Amino acid sequence: MKKTLSVLLCFALLLSCCAVFASAKANPTLAFDENGEFKILHICDVQDDYPIASETIQFIHEVIQNTQPDLVVLGGDNTVGDANGEDPEGQAAKCIEQLATVFVEEQTYFTLVFGNHDHQQIAKTNEPADHDRVNEYLLSCYKLYGGQYCLANDDAPELFGVGTQNLTIASSADEGKDAYNLWMLDSGAYEYTEDGDGEYSAVHPDQLAYMEQVSAELSAKNGKTVPSMAFQHIVVGEIMDELYPVVNTKMGFLSKYCNEHEYLLIPNLFKIKGFLGEAPCPGTFNYGELDTLAEIGTVAVFSGHDHTNAYTANIKGVDVVNTPGCTFHSYGQNHSRGARLITLHEGSLKYDSKVITLSETALKDGSEILDGATETNRFECILGVLLNRLITLFRGSY
Repeated sequence: MKKTLSVLLCFALLLSCCAVFASAKANPTLAFDENGEFKILHICDVQDDYPIASETIQFIHEVIQNTQPDLVVLGGDNTVGDANGEDPEGQAAKCIEQLATVFVEEQTYFTLVFGNHDHQQIAKTNEPADHDRVNEYLLSCYKLYGGQYCLANDDAPELFGVGTQNLTIASSADEGKDAYNLWMLDSGAYEYTEDGDGEYSAVHPDQLAYMEQVSAELSAKNGKTVPSMAFQHIVVGEIMDELYPVVNTKMGFLSKYCNEHEYLLIPNLFKIKGFLGEAPCPGTFNYGELDTLAEIGTVAVFSGHDHTNAYTANIKGVDVVNTPGCTFHSYGQNHSRGARLITLHEGSLKYDSKVITLSETALKDGSEILDGATETNRFECILGVLLNRLITLFRGSY
């Protein structure tokens, strides 16, 4: 009898703890402040294994402290590791714990999308089943270590990928109304034609149908179309149509296959604000995402993936924006390595957007980024800031 009571008490205590956690975690309020502003920090391609570079962790701490964002969005390829190494699941969990702990310590809400590399730290293949299985595990790690500050969720598990969700931002002036909506979209990993052409994946038709449905529900609830922004890892395919001419034959390093077309890699830089450090890498197939985004009132879609690109291109009325990588583990550039601060203004479709670089942050008085740094130094940061200012002079702020 005592054993039975003990089991029941333990079970009741477990339920009580779960209820407390769920209460803290469920439906946290994201809202415009009294000034009608909402700030998002977009951090892409940390792409590090365990332990994450000390300057990357310190930069994330300091950029949060300096900007006080209402939400951080991790833009994919957030952690990487070796699937063939010792205990890849454990190593991935330790890396996620290190990253998520930053947001817990800063008491800052965060969410995320997955990239094409996240699953590779555990999966030995790129098959969709392995991709989803691993990312479901990784998502559980973010929730575990992020606690109440992790807002990431797989709202519709039946959809392509893992982690598609929407987060509404409440109005500061109209109680009970949604002033903005944020889409988190899994753009997948890899896809190929029957001939073996192609490489990267894209947001899929079932996700687009889901977005149309949720958007209609939000419109009905709020009596008008709720403006939105989308976040995903891989850029939409229309960026290639905007910047590059289509050619009929492969031309080696001078051309690139995606969107089921071959593109000549001579860009029209007048179509973007900011800069290209490399040719964009959208999906093999284009499922019409940008058309859907335009139809449902999306102001901008933000991507990472292409580590050395920082640009904005307005296509079909939607800003297509790339945020440069925050990585030292993979390729990057000192002048642009950092994060993007996005400031929304309630009641307006206009927003502010600026890349805050690790180099400029490291050179601020009181910064501890370079204390014990292993991947960069003060001289490299000075060169990075100078180059960034030169680019900004000719290409404008990005």
